[in-house]
Amino acid sequence: MQLTRIHPGTVKQITISILSEGDMYDVLTLLDGQSHDISPSALDDLKLLSAPIGEVRNWIREHPDFNDNFMPYLGKRIRSREALATDLGLYDAHTRLARLILRYVDSGDSSHQDKPGIEVRLLHDLSNETLAHMVGSARQVVNRHLQAMKKDGILHTENRRLIIDDLEKLQQEAQQLEQELQTGS
Repeated sequence: MQLTRIHPGTVKQITISILSEGDMYDVLTLLDGQSHDISPSALDDLKLLSAPIGEVRNWIREHPDFNDNFMPYLGKRIRSREALATDLGLYDAHTRLARLILRYVDSGDSSHQDKPGIEVRLLHDLSNETLAHMVGSARQVVNRHLQAMKKDGILHTENRRLIIDDLEKLQQEAQQLEQELQTGS
Protein backbone atom coordinates (compact mmCIF):
# COMPACT_ATOMS: atom_id res chain seq x y z
CA MET A 1 0.00 0.00 0.00
CA GLN A 2 1.21 3.46 -0.87
CA LEU A 3 0.50 6.47 1.36
CA THR A 4 0.65 9.84 -0.38
CA ARG A 5 -0.02 13.50 0.32
CA ILE A 6 -1.35 15.62 -2.52
CA HIS A 7 -1.26 19.41 -2.69
CA PRO A 8 -4.84 20.43 -3.53
CA GLY A 9 -3.83 23.41 -5.67
CA THR A 10 -0.94 22.03 -7.70
CA VAL A 11 -1.83 18.32 -7.49
CA LYS A 12 1.86 17.74 -6.78
CA GLN A 13 2.25 14.66 -4.63
CA ILE A 14 4.79 12.88 -2.50
CA THR A 15 4.77 9.31 -1.32
CA ILE A 16 5.14 9.33 2.45
CA SER A 17 5.51 5.58 2.77
CA ILE A 18 5.16 2.22 1.12
CA LEU A 19 3.63 -0.27 3.54
CA SER A 20 4.31 -3.97 3.47
CA GLU A 21 2.91 -6.99 5.26
CA GLY A 22 2.40 -6.28 8.96
CA ASP A 23 2.62 -2.50 8.66
CA MET A 24 0.08 -0.22 10.28
CA TYR A 25 -1.75 2.49 8.42
CA ASP A 26 -2.26 5.91 10.01
CA VAL A 27 -0.36 5.52 13.25
CA LEU A 28 -0.51 9.32 13.70
CA THR A 29 -4.28 9.36 14.09
CA LEU A 30 -3.98 6.52 16.57
CA LEU A 31 -1.54 8.56 18.65
CA ASP A 32 -3.01 12.06 18.54
CA GLY A 33 -6.66 11.54 17.57
CA GLN A 34 -6.51 14.16 14.81
CA SER A 35 -7.61 13.55 11.25
CA HIS A 36 -4.82 12.86 8.81
CA ASP A 37 -4.91 14.10 5.22
CA ILE A 38 -3.23 11.15 3.54
CA SER A 39 -4.33 9.07 0.57
CA PRO A 40 -3.83 5.29 0.65
CA SER A 41 -3.75 3.27 -2.56
CA ALA A 42 -3.20 -0.43 -3.07
CA LEU A 43 -0.20 -1.35 -5.21
CA ASP A 44 -0.92 -5.09 -5.05
CA ASP A 45 -3.71 -7.31 -3.81
CA LEU A 46 -3.91 -6.96 -0.06
CA LYS A 47 -5.80 -8.01 3.01
CA LEU A 48 -6.58 -5.39 5.61
CA LEU A 49 -7.29 -5.82 9.28
CA SER A 50 -9.01 -2.88 10.90
CA ALA A 51 -9.89 -2.06 14.47
CA PRO A 52 -11.49 0.95 16.10
CA ILE A 53 -8.92 3.48 17.35
CA GLY A 54 -10.26 3.28 20.91
CA GLU A 55 -9.81 -0.49 20.95
CA VAL A 56 -6.20 -0.27 19.71
CA ARG A 57 -5.48 2.39 22.35
CA ASN A 58 -6.82 -0.06 24.96
CA TRP A 59 -4.52 -2.79 23.61
CA ILE A 60 -1.58 -0.42 24.00
CA ARG A 61 -2.56 0.43 27.58
CA GLU A 62 -3.62 -3.01 28.77
CA HIS A 63 -1.34 -5.47 26.97
CA PRO A 64 2.38 -5.05 27.59
CA ASP A 65 3.31 -7.67 24.96
CA PHE A 66 1.37 -5.71 22.31
CA ASN A 67 3.11 -2.56 23.50
CA ASP A 68 6.52 -4.33 23.40
CA ASN A 69 5.98 -4.84 19.67
CA PHE A 70 4.22 -1.55 18.99
CA MET A 71 6.84 0.82 20.43
CA PRO A 72 9.79 -0.44 18.31
CA TYR A 73 7.49 -0.42 15.28
CA LEU A 74 6.49 3.15 16.05
CA GLY A 75 10.17 4.11 16.37
CA LYS A 76 10.85 2.53 12.97
CA ARG A 77 8.00 4.52 11.36
CA ILE A 78 9.23 7.78 12.92
CA ARG A 79 12.79 7.10 11.69
CA SER A 80 11.38 6.45 8.22
CA ARG A 81 9.67 9.87 8.22
CA GLU A 82 12.86 11.48 9.53
CA ALA A 83 14.84 9.84 6.71
CA LEU A 84 12.37 11.21 4.14
CA ALA A 85 12.60 14.73 5.58
CA THR A 86 16.40 14.53 5.72
CA ASP A 87 16.65 13.25 2.15
CA LEU A 88 14.34 15.97 0.81
CA GLY A 89 16.19 18.71 2.68
CA LEU A 90 19.80 17.67 2.19
CA TYR A 91 20.31 15.54 -0.91
CA ASP A 92 19.98 15.88 -4.66
CA ALA A 93 17.58 13.64 -6.60
CA HIS A 94 20.27 11.13 -7.62
CA THR A 95 21.40 10.62 -4.04
CA ARG A 96 17.79 10.44 -2.77
CA LEU A 97 17.07 7.72 -5.33
CA ALA A 98 20.15 5.71 -4.31
CA ARG A 99 19.20 6.07 -0.64
CA LEU A 100 15.62 4.96 -1.39
CA ILE A 101 16.81 1.85 -3.22
CA LEU A 102 19.16 0.96 -0.36
CA ARG A 103 16.33 1.30 2.18
CA TYR A 104 14.51 -1.53 0.44
CA VAL A 105 17.46 -3.91 0.32
CA ASP A 106 16.96 -6.54 3.00
CA SER A 107 19.57 -5.35 5.50
CA GLY A 108 19.02 -8.40 7.69
CA ASP A 109 20.36 -10.70 4.98
CA SER A 110 24.16 -10.52 5.09
CA SER A 111 24.47 -12.94 2.17
CA HIS A 112 24.53 -10.08 -0.33
CA GLN A 113 27.83 -8.56 0.67
CA ASP A 114 29.73 -8.20 -2.61
CA LYS A 115 27.15 -10.44 -4.32
CA PRO A 116 25.56 -9.26 -7.57
CA GLY A 117 21.91 -9.76 -8.34
CA ILE A 118 20.31 -8.45 -5.15
CA GLU A 119 16.59 -7.95 -5.66
CA VAL A 120 15.11 -4.81 -4.15
CA ARG A 121 11.99 -5.72 -2.18
CA LEU A 122 8.79 -3.66 -2.44
CA LEU A 123 10.06 -1.43 -5.26
CA HIS A 124 9.45 -4.01 -7.98
CA ASP A 125 6.74 -3.16 -10.47
CA LEU A 126 6.68 0.48 -9.36
CA SER A 127 6.66 3.00 -12.17
CA ASN A 128 9.31 5.69 -12.47
CA GLU A 129 6.54 8.16 -11.64
CA THR A 130 5.84 6.37 -8.34
CA LEU A 131 9.57 6.28 -7.56
CA ALA A 132 9.70 10.00 -8.34
CA HIS A 133 6.89 10.63 -5.85
CA MET A 134 8.91 8.72 -3.26
CA VAL A 135 12.00 10.91 -3.71
CA GLY A 136 10.27 14.23 -4.36
CA SER A 137 11.28 14.50 -7.99
CA ALA A 138 9.89 14.17 -11.53
CA ARG A 139 9.51 10.95 -13.51
CA GLN A 140 11.94 12.12 -16.18
CA VAL A 141 14.61 12.93 -13.58
CA VAL A 142 14.25 9.52 -11.92
CA ASN A 143 14.39 7.81 -15.30
CA ARG A 144 17.61 9.68 -16.16
CA HIS A 145 19.21 8.68 -12.84
CA LEU A 146 18.14 5.05 -13.18
CA GLN A 147 19.61 4.95 -16.68
CA ALA A 148 22.88 6.42 -15.34
CA MET A 149 22.98 3.76 -12.61
CA LYS A 150 22.38 1.07 -15.22
CA LYS A 151 25.14 2.47 -17.42
CA ASP A 152 27.51 2.55 -14.41
CA GLY A 153 26.78 -1.15 -13.72
CA ILE A 154 25.10 -0.43 -10.39
CA LEU A 155 21.76 -2.03 -11.20
CA HIS A 156 19.54 -3.39 -13.91
CA THR A 157 15.90 -4.28 -14.33
CA GLU A 158 14.65 -7.75 -15.06
CA ASN A 159 10.94 -8.33 -15.69
CA ARG A 160 10.18 -4.95 -14.03
CA ARG A 161 12.21 -5.98 -10.97
CA LEU A 162 15.06 -3.79 -9.78
CA ILE A 163 18.26 -5.83 -9.34
CA ILE A 164 21.39 -4.41 -7.69
CA ASP A 165 24.59 -5.51 -9.44
CA ASP A 166 27.07 -3.50 -7.38
CA LEU A 167 25.95 -2.85 -3.80
CA GLU A 168 29.18 -1.05 -2.89
CA LYS A 169 28.81 1.43 -5.77
CA LEU A 170 25.18 2.04 -4.82
CA GLN A 171 26.23 2.72 -1.23
CA GLN A 172 28.80 5.21 -2.53
CA GLU A 173 26.10 6.96 -4.57
CA ALA A 174 23.90 7.14 -1.46
CA GLN A 175 26.71 8.68 0.61
CA GLN A 176 27.62 11.33 -1.95
CA LEU A 177 27.15 14.33 0.36
CA GLU A 178 29.20 12.82 3.20
CA GLN A 179 32.00 11.98 0.76
CA GLU A 180 32.00 15.51 -0.68
CA LEU A 181 32.12 17.02 2.81
CA GLN A 182 35.03 14.77 3.82
CA THR A 183 37.08 15.55 0.71
CA GLY A 184 36.15 19.22 0.68
CA SER A 185 34.71 19.04 -2.89
